[in-house]
Amino acid sequence: MTTVRLGQVGTGTWGRVMLDAWSDHDLAQVIAVCDVDGDRARDVAAQYDIGAYYDNLEEFLQHPGLEAVGVATPDFAHREPVVRALEAGFHVLVQKPMASTVEDCQAMVAAQKRSGKHLMVDFQHRWGIGFASAYQAARASSFGRVVHGHIRMSNSRQVPLGQLAWSGQSNVLWFLGTHTADLARYIVGSEVVSVFSVSQYGVLRAAGVDTPDFFQTTLQFANGASIQMENSWIMPTGSFPAIEMKLDLYGEHESVRVQMYPNNIIVKSTADALEMPTDARFAITARGVSIRYFVEQLSKGEVPLVNGYDGLMNTAILVAIERSVAEGRVVQLSEVLS
Repeated sequence: MTTVRLGQVGTGTWGRVMLDAWSDHDLAQVIAVCDVDGDRARDVAAQYDIGAYYDNLEEFLQHPGLEAVGVATPDFAHREPVVRALEAGFHVLVQKPMASTVEDCQAMVAAQKRSGKHLMVDFQHRWGIGFASAYQAARASSFGRVVHGHIRMSNSRQVPLGQLAWSGQSNVLWFLGTHTADLARYIVGSEVVSVFSVSQYGVLRAAGVDTPDFFQTTLQFANGASIQMENSWIMPTGSFPAIEMKLDLYGEHESVRVQMYPNNIIVKSTADALEMPTDARFAITARGVSIRYFVEQLSKGEVPLVNGYDGLMNTAILVAIERSVAEGRVVQLSEVLS
């Protein structure tokens, strides 16, 4: 396997997570960073001992030796660096969600097809041991068709009220629902065809942040499965930990339950027994596993698990959910993809 020479666009919180994952990886060599804040780009380059920094995207993309680019700009600003990097002939790993509009996603997918390069979206929770186990359980012939289920990912209110300075410009659907929508689609193994969702303002607005408290959504899949999806930003601040993640999935013959936070348990129910696999209590997947995986796939010349189409469908689901809330009706995915 060969070393992959990388550049990083966006050096904020998640940009540094990407740099952390690559900085001690034998197959990764970060040779340049870029940020609209030139001082931050300079400081991050010095911190990670990276030889070049830029505050101009076009100059960055001309840096000698680049092979792949990581993108961790704000969600609404993914399109330009992703498309430009693909057009310049580089593989791209972009943070989730791939974009905040279907049109931006479609432009990225089109650029990927023209370039022939890989475009991976960092849906890192696919690598969580519990959800990976649920995926395997649902694929077993003994499980049967997925019939229905529930997936939940929520934060304590300290996240929108204290940790995220920009929470009033976004919402829990785009922050956490992007993960649950991707996990549901990935584990069920089918496309979402329609959504119906409700949401409310109240707790967070009273606390001075104008963003919804929660979204409760029904996802209807092409294979007939129905999944209830819940994302909340108002768990009490005393909650431990600050995030809660759960999945219950029922098939024709078996079921699987994942409680990733706070108890870290996997339970499988068969027609005859209750099973707790040897990894039933599992360590939380270290941050950055998916980021390292991207480099490993490039080094081996293999296609990454997640692609631009996954990012497009994920954004389409979220856009459809927001339309359902606004219009109080079931929204077909075909409406937002047309």
